[in-house]
Amino acid sequence: MPENPAAGLPATGDAAVDALVAKAAEAAVLPTVDHNALYTGILAGLQEQLDANPAAQPGSPGPAGAL
Repeated sequence: MPENPAAGLPATGDAAVDALVAKAAEAAVLPTVDHNALYTGILAGLQEQLDANPAAQPGSPGPAGAL
């Protein structure tokens, strides 16, 4: 599995998700009181990616079984 170099973690295969996962590393340098805002933003971004229509993404093959 390719690595997400920004986070030193395995890549998910989705650049937007990899960027959000890498952003979580910022928690290490933030004061604890700022963690909630960071994680709330990351979770909102991940939810947005989950809700996105994969067929609308550039380079997407479209829905499974589509001709």
